[in-house]
Amino acid sequence: MEIVYTFSSTHAVIAAETNILSAKIKAKVRPIPTVIRAGCGLMLCIALDDKPKADEILASKNIPVEAVYSVNEGNYIPFV
Repeated sequence: MEIVYTFSSTHAVIAAETNILSAKIKAKVRPIPTVIRAGCGLMLCIALDDKPKADEILASKNIPVEAVYSVNEGNYIPFV
C-alpha cells in the first residue's frame, strides 16, 4: 500500500522530499490526481511501512502537511 501526502506549496513538497530522501526513504513527487482537490498540485508518495519515520521527519522539520491519503487499488482514502 502507498501513502501520499499533499502540501499547500511546492516549496513544502520539495522540502519534504529532500528530507525524506536524506533519511534513505524511497519517495516520489507526482501530480495530484483529479480525485483529490488539494494543495499545490503535487503530492509525495511513500510506502506505508515508511509512514511513521516520514511523519517524524516532517514534524521535526516543521513541514506542514495538508492531507494524507492511503492508496488502495487506485482509490485515495483519507488516512486516519
